[in-house]
Amino acid sequence: MFRLLLVSLATISTAACAPHVVRPPNAPPAALQMKLASLPRIWVASAPVLEVEPLAIDSEARLGDVPYWRRLGDEHGRPLIVTGSVKLRVAPARVVHRGARTTYAYATGRVLDSTVVVIDGGTGERLSTQALASRMRYGVGRFGAPLVLYVAMMEGAMGDWLETITTASHPAHN
Repeated sequence: MFRLLLVSLATISTAACAPHVVRPPNAPPAALQMKLASLPRIWVASAPVLEVEPLAIDSEARLGDVPYWRRLGDEHGRPLIVTGSVKLRVAPARVVHRGARTTYAYATGRVLDSTVVVIDGGTGERLSTQALASRMRYGVGRFGAPLVLYVAMMEGAMGDWLETITTASHPAHN
């Protein structure tokens, strides 16, 4: 009996002292996290990151303006620059069946279209432009507010964004 108690206590003590890893439910895959960890610096040009003000891009032509991006890259330590576009549109009407009755619920959903553009901050050259798969989501009640749907779809698309960024920054490893 004493031996069984000693083995149980040793097992519990060892498990209690072991490092605990808790993975958030929306965490990117481990391989993607390793690729991201190897990037030296990233500047997301459309969000306030690394103490940089958000940048308004006035036209599609600006994305191909190499001297402009090289100058901005030099000002910020030549990071990998991530920018692009995000569009939120009203989704098509949703068909609602209630017994023999069919109705259409208009303006209850949204479609998220996004494009990721990755630019080398040292050269100003565009490394990639990737249109991500559209995401569509419908809501009900307070969960149907456009902002709630937008945030939910952006959280779902984060893995796609990160994969696109790492693929553009590690072309030889793909």
